[in-house]
Amino acid sequence: MAYLFEEDVPQRDILFDYALPEGWKQYDLSGDSFASMRAKVLEAYRNRPEEAEALNELIADMAAVAGEATGAGLISAAGTFEEYDDGFFMATVCVFAFPAGRGEYAIDPLRLVDFVYQDSATAREGTWLNKTVVDLTESGLGRCGRIFGVTDYDTEEAILRTVAMHTAFEYPGLDKRILVSCTSPNSHEVDEVLDLFDAITASARFWERDAPVDAGT
Repeated sequence: MAYLFEEDVPQRDILFDYALPEGWKQYDLSGDSFASMRAKVLEAYRNRPEEAEALNELIADMAAVAGEATGAGLISAAGTFEEYDDGFFMATVCVFAFPAGRGEYAIDPLRLVDFVYQDSATAREGTWLNKTVVDLTESGLGRCGRIFGVTDYDTEEAILRTVAMHTAFEYPGLDKRILVSCTSPNSHEVDEVLDLFDAITASARFWERDAPVDAGT
């Protein structure tokens, strides 16, 4: 689903979109989608209460974060929960838009992400975070900042380990910074999950179109 940025530029709209893998669901951000996912998880894992509780906790946190983030720049969210013979696969992708700002007030989305991760997120063995620059010139996105890795999130009930990838975008003439954030609890499949996140992120695109003419003018 394309997201439209109505910039103060006459007769021009800027849109942003990305491709979801087959079977992924676009969330409506109202909480109904997360409730549906929670019901599916509890049904699938009714005979494995510990796993069900951990996933239930994760979904509750996702819903809470989405609710808070909607007022702080979240413009799109999607995800999947699939059960296989040897386990499950769960992942989400969220898109945030921040005012770009200028000078000392300029916003760097990756610095915001960096701030979110406390020291405990990478304190245990097997956790790590890398910051890098990826070249997405071929897809028209240029060079983009990225943070990715494996992190721990401490809750009162458990320690949730997730694979994460956050990529920041800019677009000429758009007075906003875009952040695409992908996360998954499937930390035993790090390379495969990061490859999937890289493919989703690389499918992102901006494009322009003539703004519709106001019939009243």
